[in-house]
Amino acid sequence: MINNSATFRVRYGETDQMGIVNNAVYPTWFEVGRTELFRELNFSYAEIEKNGTMLPLAELQVKYHSPAYYEDILTCITTVKQMPTSKIIFEYEILNENGKIIATGVTIHAFIDAKTRRVIKIPDYIKIKLAPLFESN
Repeated sequence: MINNSATFRVRYGETDQMGIVNNAVYPTWFEVGRTELFRELNFSYAEIEKNGTMLPLAELQVKYHSPAYYEDILTCITTVKQMPTSKIIFEYEILNENGKIIATGVTIHAFIDAKTRRVIKIPDYIKIKLAPLFESN
């Protein structure tokens, strides 16, 4: 299992007139979590794409538990529980400063060849780097 957390403050532009976060913002926060998880693993989307692989979003699920408000400090915990194959599944928990769950979600991304746009297996250089993180599971 791999997990990482990213902490950020809710910006004014992410809220409605009542100061409540717009539902459409949560997938952006999931992306922040994914990006930071990749950084922690010494990967980046740019590096993956430079090597001829893309990771488009295939599925998105969001469950809203409680509202978040302007200037709240939130943490997005991003987890990958299974070794990726031709897809990678990210799970998310967004928590407020008190540890209350604000939202949970899942995104599924397919590994595709950048030229052919066809689904491929996880590239070896990524698999080799991730394998030790799943060996104890």
